[in-house]
Amino acid sequence: MRKFMFKTLCLLMATGALFFWFRSDASVLAASSALGMDDSSGWLASNSQDSKAFDILESINANMLRVDMPWNEIERSSGAFSWSYQTDAGYVDYDQLFARLEKRGIKPVVVLSGGPVFLSHLYPQQPVSSESLLENWKNYVRSVVQQYGDQVDYWQIGAGLNDPGSWGALLFPAATTDPQADPDIDLYAEMLKSAYAIIKSNGAGNMVILGDLTLGGDCANHPLFYLQNLAENDAWYAFDIVSVSLPALDEAPEYAVVDSCGFSPAQSSGSSLTDPVKVISDYIDETGRKSLWIQDLTYNSNVLTAKAAERVTLPEVVESDYLTRASGLLLAAGGADKVFWDYTPESGRPAVIALQSYANLSKTLSSNGSSAQQINSQEFTTLRFRNNGRISILAWHNRGGDEAQALVIPDVDGYKLYGFSTDAESLKTSKGVRMDVDAGGSTALLISERPVLISGRPEDIKESLNMMLNDSASQASQGLQSKLSGWAQVQKAKAADQLGNWVAEQQASLLDILRSSFQQWLRQSLGLAKQ
Repeated sequence: MRKFMFKTLCLLMATGALFFWFRSDASVLAASSALGMDDSSGWLASNSQDSKAFDILESINANMLRVDMPWNEIERSSGAFSWSYQTDAGYVDYDQLFARLEKRGIKPVVVLSGGPVFLSHLYPQQPVSSESLLENWKNYVRSVVQQYGDQVDYWQIGAGLNDPGSWGALLFPAATTDPQADPDIDLYAEMLKSAYAIIKSNGAGNMVILGDLTLGGDCANHPLFYLQNLAENDAWYAFDIVSVSLPALDEAPEYAVVDSCGFSPAQSSGSSLTDPVKVISDYIDETGRKSLWIQDLTYNSNVLTAKAAERVTLPEVVESDYLTRASGLLLAAGGADKVFWDYTPESGRPAVIALQSYANLSKTLSSNGSSAQQINSQEFTTLRFRNNGRISILAWHNRGGDEAQALVIPDVDGYKLYGFSTDAESLKTSKGVRMDVDAGGSTALLISERPVLISGRPEDIKESLNMMLNDSASQASQGLQSKLSGWAQVQKAKAADQLGNWVAEQQASLLDILRSSFQQWLRQSLGLAKQ
């Protein structure tokens, strides 16, 4: 036993050193939580002098925040960049904003949006010329990256890519009305490629986000068609992450409709929330694996009030329940790697109860090195995640309000389980309820629409450490793949097609060798290899 513990300690130290190496240049493994926050209203950026909202983000373990950086505000005249400016909502100071986020360990996701107001255009007959836009776009991206490249690792290129309103803001940025323009995929592909080259030159591990594609709009501009056209434009290499935005949900998560274009995945979960997202996830996997982020997760306040009246509870309770359930479904059944909640502190959304749920979920659900499984049932939803040697189970009754129903959860033999309300003040075992596991390896509980979080670790210490190391190895492998992929893609962007293909083959071969060697080393060092 002493020999085993010594080996385990050495392996943990080695694994930790490996993680620090992966994180060294651009935090490839950073922000492993499956949740993030979105400054969708721009209130945080306009009120960065108010530290209270930032303290709240830190207290709930929000390690990522999406921040808008509009071109039309940053560069009002050609070549003159302003990193602070006055708006109707307040005073925007990006130096102060990023300093506050960095102090709290929160990584900004910068959204490069808007258009060049200084270029000639007249709505609706004369948009900004493509040639002038591309030339000035490169200067804008280069200046922003030069100014904040040391503080920002995640860059989203554009906003509302398949939305006519967003394209109107790009091509007619000074229009006083609500300009509309047809999405121009060819133009965006060129903007994406040039931004990718600039951002990756600053650091190969920096992440470029294709963003964002909206669900719920015109079917002719569906995200699937947009992605297909980008692949045909040879722009698939020029991003690492796909961002998809949702309309505000107007029904319980299991029944919320986010798209009516009729696309269905090969394996349907039966959920109108997750199936449209899974279609996109499947296409991404088939074309060339990228991470999938979901943004703008929020509920209309009128919907929350109506549902609260039906359940005879508070709208804040319904908000917490629905955001928790929607997040779990999108991660487990939708194929999402990360889900961003709308954060609008000026209107008190999300409320305190939902923020506490966010804090607990951010500690237990993870997109890196985790697996998720949905157990199908018409009455109940049970989602199972695994990360860092621990299983986390989210379970709830799909309808019925707070009326409790009995639920049996199988396949938990050998685990020490504790149950919590997702908005519990803490996930310490003293705050949870110990759950017994029967001889058949199942546990049972009474459950309502309020989701329950069950956390468990193997009771056998050797099995627990083995699971943790296997999960760590999987996460390390993902980090290695991200680093090699980023390096290879930079080479492809600079080299001829035939050289790019050769680099890809060498990368795949090297990755297989390193992954196999690392896994074998872990198992042999623990004495766990099969005899």
